[in-house]
Amino acid sequence: MVVKAKRGRRRYIQLRTEPVLGRRKLEKLLASHLLDFRIIRCAEGEAVVRVPHAGVMAARRALNGNIGAGITSETLATSGTLKGLQRRLAGRK
Repeated sequence: MVVKAKRGRRRYIQLRTEPVLGRRKLEKLLASHLLDFRIIRCAEGEAVVRVPHAGVMAARRALNGNIGAGITSETLATSGTLKGLQRRLAGRK
């Protein structure tokens, strides 16, 4: 079992991009806005990005609006677990 104090808390942000991007292009664009992130899932214009707990508000501000090259993104939901994120999005649809 991993102790959260050692690895740090994480938050998962669901975002939608317009136009639809591939994983590699999205990684390059996000690297210019976020220091510590990982793309967990990317498909059909939506992605799940993992960020540190302490930087979640800055990440949400950076990910809403124009992220470069004429590409806009919108954050849909934020959660501490992937399962919780799926539940929130299921409730919205």
